[in-house]
Amino acid sequence: MDTSESIVVNEDGSNIDHAMSNDMMDLSNVRVLLCDTDVESCHEVLALLKKCCYQVIPVCSAADALDALNSQGHCIDIVLAEASLLISNGAKIFNFIKLDVNIKHIPVTMMLDEDEIPLVLKGLMLGATDYLVKPLSSNELMKLWTHTKRKGSQLVY
Repeated sequence: MDTSESIVVNEDGSNIDHAMSNDMMDLSNVRVLLCDTDVESCHEVLALLKKCCYQVIPVCSAADALDALNSQGHCIDIVLAEASLLISNGAKIFNFIKLDVNIKHIPVTMMLDEDEIPLVLKGLMLGATDYLVKPLSSNELMKLWTHTKRKGSQLVY
């Protein structure tokens, strides 16, 4: 892989530019399912994730997210989704992930606006790993991969 197209980070999220070891990861190996019903927000987050060199599968609805998890779940490392999308419709996305033995290891990070903070506890109780408050930054997203390590995802370091 051309190193000019990838970012390698330490576990603490800081950039490095030398050979990788066990506590470092090439972010271009991390596949993120991005779920956001707001098209403008989805484009902004998609651009930030690509800037960090993540592989991204963007979807705009709960149905599309379920389809992506069903067809590509085996190769998704992280779900980054709008909190209201995760919690709406009886938490179908959380339930789908929890009940499927092949994808239940995938960590779910919620994105929410400041006025949605009350959703944090509900999302965490349903199974979210973490949450991020919009507007997101590249620095926050560069640390997103650490959830895969905590959840035991099978990534190459």
